[in-house]
Amino acid sequence: MGSRMKLQLIRITTGVAVIASSVSQATRPLTAQERPTQAPVDRYEVGRALPPATPAREVVSLTLDEAIARALEMNLDIQTARLTPRMQAFSLQAARAAFTPTLTGDYGYNNSTNQSTSQLDGGARTTTERHSFNTGVQQTVPWYGGRMGLTFSNSRTSTDNAFSTLNPSYQSRVSLNYTQPLLSGLKTDNQRTALQTQEMQGTIAELQLTGRVDNITEQVRQLYWGLRAAIEQIEIQRRSLAQAQQLLADNQVRVRLGTMAQIQVVQAEAQVAGAEQALLNAEIQWRNQELAFKSLLISGASDPLLYQTVNPVDFPTLQDQNVDIEAAIQRALSERTDIREAREDRRVAELDLEVTENNRLPDLNLTASYSLLGVGGTEYSRSGLGGAPVLVNRGGYVDGLNQISAFDVPTWNVGLSFSYPVGMRSAKANLERARLQMEQRDLAIRSQELAIVTEVTDAGLAVTDTRLQLAAATRSRELSEQSAAAEVTRFNAGAATNFEVVTAQDDLTSARLSELRALINHINAIAEFERVQRAGR
Repeated sequence: MGSRMKLQLIRITTGVAVIASSVSQATRPLTAQERPTQAPVDRYEVGRALPPATPAREVVSLTLDEAIARALEMNLDIQTARLTPRMQAFSLQAARAAFTPTLTGDYGYNNSTNQSTSQLDGGARTTTERHSFNTGVQQTVPWYGGRMGLTFSNSRTSTDNAFSTLNPSYQSRVSLNYTQPLLSGLKTDNQRTALQTQEMQGTIAELQLTGRVDNITEQVRQLYWGLRAAIEQIEIQRRSLAQAQQLLADNQVRVRLGTMAQIQVVQAEAQVAGAEQALLNAEIQWRNQELAFKSLLISGASDPLLYQTVNPVDFPTLQDQNVDIEAAIQRALSERTDIREAREDRRVAELDLEVTENNRLPDLNLTASYSLLGVGGTEYSRSGLGGAPVLVNRGGYVDGLNQISAFDVPTWNVGLSFSYPVGMRSAKANLERARLQMEQRDLAIRSQELAIVTEVTDAGLAVTDTRLQLAAATRSRELSEQSAAAEVTRFNAGAATNFEVVTAQDDLTSARLSELRALINHINAIAEFERVQRAGR
């Protein structure tokens, strides 16, 4: 039992001595032969990195303004959205067509033979041939629901009737009529409401297009800076990998010289492996970010940009943003496309309510007409009933027109027509439903206004928060650079271990990534604060 304890004590003492010897060798001052070549800490600046080179792929440099301009021209969603106002314009034309005059015309021919049943029929069998031609114009007027029409009727009749005194005879008539609703349809009607609705729908389509353009522009902006961040992250990971590889090479030199334990080489190799994995992940993120960015800038699968590498050359610059949340809320409530669209929808609902209320009234229509008649033809006289015809005047079609122009045979007509479905149950139910829909829209607008206030407030606070986060990240990065430089100096002097250098390098990498993300977040927060005042999602 005592011999075993002595053996274990000897092993422990030996292990402690080996570890102490390794630490002493790792931390003692290095000789000139042992000391590796010193490399100063690189003063890395965000925005100088280039995208990874890909064989057979052209690199295309784009500024942010160029990217936005290309998206506005090529983006498929924007091209689709631009078609909506054009289609709405044709819908408006169709609604206006309801008030366009309609021309009518018809021609008819009739040949009839009648068997006599009386000695007053003008013959045992009479044959009459008739030609008719009528034309007219009808129009619904865009005010007060009136409808007017003008007709011009013409006929030519020839017969072998023994009593006929005009043969052939011509008859023409010009008629003007106007119908005016006095109750239902006077203030508004379905056609006038449809026209006003289509005009408002045109405004809504323009607002939707403006909102879509603003949102696509903001997406391009965010993805542009996201792509720049992804490229910078690759460069940062490359530098981290280079530092890890340099540390590994230095440690291997020390091991060969016998001044460092092999375990520290293993630690450096693990650091290299981790840096390689981080670089691979950064490249994967870059490829995904670039593909998402290019999808907003291309017009299809055949667009050359899809197979090129994009280099965002703009550098994110800080701008002093005056965050006046109260003024921003007022601007958003008056100018945002989504709330303006909701208010236009409410105006459409008001029109529907008005026409529904009007349809509940009885139909009472005033009709007035005025017509002029003209008759012409070859005139005969007969001696006695059914006597032989004697030519009196050879006339024709123009005789009837002359009578019309002379206002010789006028006819006036005025009338009222009334109809009222008993109970009006359907109209009353429609009216109550329209009132509830209006109330529903009012509540929806109030809810939307509250959401806008919340969204604008959050966006304004985000600008302030991200500015403070950026300042903190910048200070952290500066301190990390100083710390990493100090650790390298101490390591070269033999006063620091490789673990301390690796830790400082990891801290510097994290600080650089944090500063880059904070810068992008602040720029995006400013852009988002401007966007939420103009458009909704």
